[in-house]
Amino acid sequence: MKKNNHINENYWTEIEISEEDLEFIYNHLLEKEIPLKTDQILKALIGNRILREKEKKEKQLSDNKVYLPREEYQAGDNINFSSIGLGEAEVVSVRQGINPDYEHLKVIEVKFDTGDIREYASNLEDHSLNFAFDFDEEDENFNPGFVYENYREDIFKSLEHTLSQNEDLVNIAGSWFPRSLLVDVHIGHLNLAEAVLEEANGGPLGTLNLMDQVELKANADRKLLEFSFDLALQEDPRFDEVGPSGETLWFLHSKEPDSVRELPAQLKFDQKIVEDESIKEYLSLFESNVYDELEVLNPDKDERDDVSISLTYPHWRVGTLPLSPTLKNMFPTAYEAPRVKFSFVDDNTKEKFPGWVVRKHKYVFGLKEWYENHEMMPGSLVSVEKGNNPGEIIISYEKSRQNKEWLKTVLVGTDRAVVFAMLKQSINADFNERMAIAIPDPAALDEIWDHGVYRKNEMGKTILHILRELIKLNPQGQVHAQELYAAVNVVRRCPPSMIIENLLRNSNVEYLGDLYFKMSEKGN
Repeated sequence: MKKNNHINENYWTEIEISEEDLEFIYNHLLEKEIPLKTDQILKALIGNRILREKEKKEKQLSDNKVYLPREEYQAGDNINFSSIGLGEAEVVSVRQGINPDYEHLKVIEVKFDTGDIREYASNLEDHSLNFAFDFDEEDENFNPGFVYENYREDIFKSLEHTLSQNEDLVNIAGSWFPRSLLVDVHIGHLNLAEAVLEEANGGPLGTLNLMDQVELKANADRKLLEFSFDLALQEDPRFDEVGPSGETLWFLHSKEPDSVRELPAQLKFDQKIVEDESIKEYLSLFESNVYDELEVLNPDKDERDDVSISLTYPHWRVGTLPLSPTLKNMFPTAYEAPRVKFSFVDDNTKEKFPGWVVRKHKYVFGLKEWYENHEMMPGSLVSVEKGNNPGEIIISYEKSRQNKEWLKTVLVGTDRAVVFAMLKQSINADFNERMAIAIPDPAALDEIWDHGVYRKNEMGKTILHILRELIKLNPQGQVHAQELYAAVNVVRRCPPSMIIENLLRNSNVEYLGDLYFKMSEKGN
């Protein structure tokens, strides 16, 4: 029976990029003379790997050293048994086989390098191993298109990791090229680029636009010159690459908003993330418009084009949105750029204003003035959706039907401690009732954050203190975890899982079900 040679699927799922692969990639880039995307390199590598595997097998066959049962061997011959997963062996003896169906059968005794001695058939025409190197052209694992479609993710990760470890290969916006072959860019051109961006209020401007304005020219392919200029800008701390995936845009770092360059105090989190799997079932009871970029236990993973978000105090105060998994899929991202500039579009006025995705710290900046203009408060519901144009996000809200409501209100004492009271407040936007909190004096709260008043305590003490404050407002003496989550974040950044974890392990707190808690008898 004919046995066709093939590449096992594990070959592609467990692939490791070798020195031979790197040599091919390097030569491929030299041949093209322009930077190539990782995907372009990956496709070329797949084709080269398949070609090399075929050539390797064919060479083994042409060398006449591969074990084939149909061949006749003599003592002293060296044979390669790679077709059955073994190495080389020497024929030590040959004898006549005893099988009436195969009168010409011979048996060879071979000795491997390991010292193992085994016997194999020879002079046998009808055997599947005689066809071990007949390639099946219909085998999908020899089809570059099939391999790319089915194993791209596995190979891509291995390839990108290996390329990133090579010091001579430079990566700009997902494209690669040898550093040693790039065009030198003079410091004078970089100084001119700074002046051009300064004139453009910091930017952003595309690479080709900058190249034309600084009159950068060289006797080289324009794509290679563009890539070389991008690298020079990237390695100069004055410039920041802020373009979304597939687009390279430059901005002056000194012109970026403070809350983009540095993590705002209200978004800083200095605790260990809770990873207790048993808390997941409690987190699932939180309302769907709660999004927290710090949450790891039960992160939202909705694939949606529009989202309604209940603002927490930290994001309201700084003018940001949480870049949780759901929102991450909606906002522009980048291959490497830590910050991405885009445009918000007010759904009502159609006014456009700048926004920034700060990828490292998982937040979106640019809404402080918009929140103030529309009289938002912590707990207000803000809607975001993808715009019709790339790099645009539409933002909106629903006006409240009521002008005034009784709301939890934060009051700051002379000792910089907060208390909560139910007071009637003016409202403008629809809000989440559990998370709505009025802030009459934001500056007083700023002092609490600036001096780290509540950060000096253990998180458990802060949570318990705020719990007791909220209990005073409820005749039944109970508090919902979501309500507590919103209130704690008025004085200290804290994800939902940490609220739940602290409440459940505190013997002074009793769980009532449905995320409601109260102080136990001994805790009062």
